[in-house]
Amino acid sequence: MAIPSLKLLEEKLDGMLERHARICREKAMLSQRLSEQQEANGRLREQLQQYEQEREEIRTKLERILGQFDGLGIALSDEGGGDESLG
Repeated sequence: MAIPSLKLLEEKLDGMLERHARICREKAMLSQRLSEQQEANGRLREQLQQYEQEREEIRTKLERILGQFDGLGIALSDEGGGDESLG
């Protein structure tokens, strides 16, 4: 009677070892995917920071240009007809 019990124990142990190996493979795969996603996230954060810096530079330049127009007494208009006093 001891032999069938040992056989059953061996089968259960084999099954457990197979599941453990599968879980280890899945963990390694998920760790790799996580690492790749973190790298992509870092690149996107750097790109966002660059875009924000460029936006701020453009805003500063635009404010300086608008300030020059104000200093010259030129009013900017959103009307598409142009300056009617010229013609």
